Formats: sequence, C-alpha cells, structure tokens
Amino acid sequence: IDALGAHRVLCVLSTATCFAPRVPDRLEDIARICKEKKVAHVINNAYGLQSAKIMGRIDRAARVGRVDVFIQSTDKNFMVPVGGSIVAGFDKKLIEDISQTYPGRASMAPVLDMFLTLVAMGESGYLELLKKRKENLAFFKKRLGKEIKSLFNFRNQINDSY
Repeated sequence: IDALGAHRVLCVLSTATCFAPRVPDRLEDIARICKEKKVAHVINNAYGLQSAKIMGRIDRAARVGRVDVFIQSTDKNFMVPVGGSIVAGFDKKLIEDISQTYPGRASMAPVLDMFLTLVAMGESGYLELLKKRKENLAFFKKRLGKEIKSLFNFRNQINDSY
C-alpha cells in the first residue's frame, strides 16, 4: 500500500478460510492496516460461516480495524449445489449499494436452492448441524491424537529393536 499509494489500491483481499493446508490470514492485523491506510478490506470467508470461531475473528477484525465485506460460499456452508454466495458486512448501506449493482441476469437456481434448503432445514435443523459439526471435530481430534500416539509408539518399538 505504501509503495503504490492507498489511492491506487482498490482493496486488500484477505482469507479467513480455505481448503487445507493453508493457514488463515491475520485478519485483525490486516483490518488495522486497512483502517489506518483508508483502504477497503474484503474477506474471503468461503468455508467460515458455519464456524463460530472464524466468525468471531471476523467480528474482532471489524471492531479493531476495517472490514468492508466478507463473502461466504453457499455450497460450502449450506449443503446446496455450487453457484451461490452471500455477501455480508457491517455497513447496511454498503451491502444495499452492492446489491443494487447486481444486473439480475444470472440463474435463479442458487437463490432457489438456498431458500428451499433453509425452509426444509429450519433454524433448529441448521443449529443441530452446527452442534454436530463441533461434536465431529472433537471426535476427530481425539481419534487423531490416539492414532498419532500409537504411530509414535510403533516407531519407538521399531527403533528399540535395532
């Protein structure tokens, strides 16, 4: 930003979530810089809507700095076919302005898929999925820890044999 000048930078694009093995960007630090330099900050949050921890990181970034919008993928967060996204932010007027720029010529399918999924699932169904996700993560961590421990025990037995 300093090298180019803030007036020549459209936005900073950071990533809150993506597929492994990439580590998320430091959203709070980036948000502080964007606020200081007066540059827009867009967060790719493709997978993160379903994670309270990640959404908390976005919220903290907005409180300490600048977050203009964060964008979620509907297929990665709501079990619908590929093709939709949710643009969200902390400034209602900005989100309304963005929604007004949509030309309306794309397929209705992603909106319809999302609507039908939410109606079928309901709030309780969605909250149950979030709860199950946390339970599955705890199970995965526990099981992975056991497997790693047994792998190291096996390796130590082999090393002790030689």
